[in-house]
Amino acid sequence: MKKLLRIDLTKKQFRYDEMPPIYANLGGRGLTSKIISEEVPANTYALGPENKLVFAAGILAGTSAPNNGRLSVGAKSPLTNGIKEANAGGSVAQKLARLGIQAVVLEGVSKTLSMIKITKDEVTFIENETFRAMGNYEVIERLKATHGDHAAIISIGPAGESCLKASSVAVTSPDFQIRMASRGGLGAVMGSKNVKAVVIDDTGTKDVEVVNPLKLKEAAFALSKGILANPLIEGLKQFGTPILVNMINAVGCLPTKNYSMGQFESAEMISGETMIAAMANRPNSKAVHRCMAGCVIGCSNVYTDEKGGEIVSGLEFETLGLLGSNCMINDLDDIARINRLCNDLGLDTMDIGAAVAVAMESGLLAWGDGKAAYALIEEAGKGTDRGMMIGNGCLATGLKLGVKRIPQVKGQSLAAYDPRVLKGTGVTYSTSPMGADHTCGNALPSPANPDYNPTASTGQAPVSAFLQWYFAAIDSLGICLFAALPPLDMPDLMKHLIDCAVSVTGEAANDTYLVKLGTSVLECEKKFNEKAGFTTKDDRLPEFFLTETLPPSGLIFDVSEAEIDSTLKFND
Repeated sequence: MKKLLRIDLTKKQFRYDEMPPIYANLGGRGLTSKIISEEVPANTYALGPENKLVFAAGILAGTSAPNNGRLSVGAKSPLTNGIKEANAGGSVAQKLARLGIQAVVLEGVSKTLSMIKITKDEVTFIENETFRAMGNYEVIERLKATHGDHAAIISIGPAGESCLKASSVAVTSPDFQIRMASRGGLGAVMGSKNVKAVVIDDTGTKDVEVVNPLKLKEAAFALSKGILANPLIEGLKQFGTPILVNMINAVGCLPTKNYSMGQFESAEMISGETMIAAMANRPNSKAVHRCMAGCVIGCSNVYTDEKGGEIVSGLEFETLGLLGSNCMINDLDDIARINRLCNDLGLDTMDIGAAVAVAMESGLLAWGDGKAAYALIEEAGKGTDRGMMIGNGCLATGLKLGVKRIPQVKGQSLAAYDPRVLKGTGVTYSTSPMGADHTCGNALPSPANPDYNPTASTGQAPVSAFLQWYFAAIDSLGICLFAALPPLDMPDLMKHLIDCAVSVTGEAANDTYLVKLGTSVLECEKKFNEKAGFTTKDDRLPEFFLTETLPPSGLIFDVSEAEIDSTLKFND
């Protein structure tokens, strides 16, 4: 029986609770959002003691299902002031599942900078002021040396300690690379609770118990086989997510020069193809890297310099788009070093990339100057006025510098897909309870759906709604987004995915399992935001997307407000 581990930071106490009926059969995003909606006042101050920070393993965590290691981190967001879940790969979720823990709930505030260690036998509070202002790389290296290779680590950098609103939560992979639960400023929530790190060690535990192990084994095998048969997966295995740079640039919606253009003339220089070619001549580079046990794709990478020194793992499309083309930076090494700096400080490369581009538009630094961008972001770890500005994200930066074109919804920056071309994605940006978040429903053209026109001004809300509930369910299962894409193209895989889930929970298998799970999560999140004061006025893109045409397509975002407002309609 999986349990909730509740940790009272104020009293330095903990307890294990049986999963109450209202949380039964939930995991990942579904569980974090349910706990926050039930236990956190919607109008509370996000960095105050009433907020809670939840780490939840997915429903499939630690099982034989493929790519099951996503960890959901949930709280009220200091960036959006609404409900928030961010997730990352790594080892933590699978270790929590083997410990029999479905979620860890941090409550209250520690009086001193603290770390927490969780094992099968005990929960230990460790006070250590020497870790204050320490970057994530050094924190992880020290904790690995102290607690061993069996540990997995959750940590924050100086940005989280300073409660900067674009701060993120770092999670370690099996080989102690950093993966980020980046969005929404949840690192600031962890910092507000005076928690520097959480160490999880599952030594001595047994395999995760499931209701129907034979059915799970059969379904997991069929699902894995089907995922690997999808043509998209071969491209991801070869180039990782940077394969999207040239693809999205060709479509004409790669954000360039603060979303003023849809194509970057130097896109090839920061593309996946160029990156892999460069890595082939660099010692210690890895074109294939798995951020979690049981991954069948391996779409991450380890990017090194010309002498073989590691710069960052992994260098991903969103970072290349937001810190690259959006800032007119065309040097892969510059982008990779900025990526590492953000990882070390604990900052979201997406919101920071958008913030840097806004700063460039203001004239604070020159377009394409990667060295100046690095220096500006570095100030976020020093507490300067400029550093605090950039570390609080693109909206704070734009308001401080008087820039009118700020690419955000609900305070969170857009992803690296311009909504004037991908209008279904624009509807997701507008209406997702999470703020502008492509992982909540990115409506890309697909050969499996040839009738869908992503540039049409109508018919976008149903597509966005479908994707939003689907990926809310996927985030609750705890499997990675890329493993969840093939079932959209290959309907037979959807049955195997559902069979994996119900084999774990013991629920009856039916075709509506995912839609019921996903819509229940969205409904919960939407109600929280409504209680927090959000209205349909908050479900809008910035005006410039509606009025400024995007070169070279000449498109604007022209989906009607009526259609946008129809996207997430639920029955009471």
